[in-house]
Amino acid sequence: MIELTRISDPVLLQVISDALTSRGIDFHINNAGMNALMPLPTVMDACVLVAEDDKLAAEQIMHDLEIDT
Repeated sequence: MIELTRISDPVLLQVISDALTSRGIDFHINNAGMNALMPLPTVMDACVLVAEDDKLAAEQIMHDLEIDT
């Protein structure tokens, strides 16, 4: 798995998760709840990982959502 993006906003994280799930993208989120416990920007951000085979599709989804990767 490779890093797609890092997110500190839990709502945006849910939007990304829903979009990837609905399109069948294989992904994993590291540190999903850590920002709520320790709100330190860029230190405890959630990391969205995608399978290498799904990277281009995931990047297109992020582009469609107007989210920088």
